[in-house]
Amino acid sequence: MKKILAILCAALLLTGCAAETFETVDDVYAPLEKPEPASVSLVLPENAAAQAMEGDTGTIYFCDGFEVTVEILSSGDVDATLKALTGFGREALSVLQTRRGDADSYVCAWSSAGETGDQVGQAMVLDDGNYHYCICLMTAAEYASDCLQAWQEILDSAALERS
Repeated sequence: MKKILAILCAALLLTGCAAETFETVDDVYAPLEKPEPASVSLVLPENAAAQAMEGDTGTIYFCDGFEVTVEILSSGDVDATLKALTGFGREALSVLQTRRGDADSYVCAWSSAGETGDQVGQAMVLDDGNYHYCICLMTAAEYASDCLQAWQEILDSAALERS
């Protein structure tokens, strides 16, 4: 009987110790502001025209036999950016992914038939996590072999400059 009484007393004492205390933490934070985009630096051939057209997100330069388009888009899905630039999904392209400075670099080439004839293009997307810096080179298929050296020099010179 003493054992049962001792167990009941212990149970009553232990249930009194079960007071619950909760702690809360406020999720107060300032959202990170998206930094200003960097500018894209390129070395264009001597025969390149000064910027031919400039829009909200990009600039077009006309060179001897080809054009260079530079665009800055919000970062996100690289596959969607490549499709917007080339007209092809990533599965239809051979994409070379490397690292250039503090950005991931994606380079691909393609050809397509259009209303104005066959076209050949090469694109580079630099992704710094905030923006996609896109460099797109296009020419008619018959001039493609003449442009390869200049295209390689342009893409090799591409760099992001932050202010």
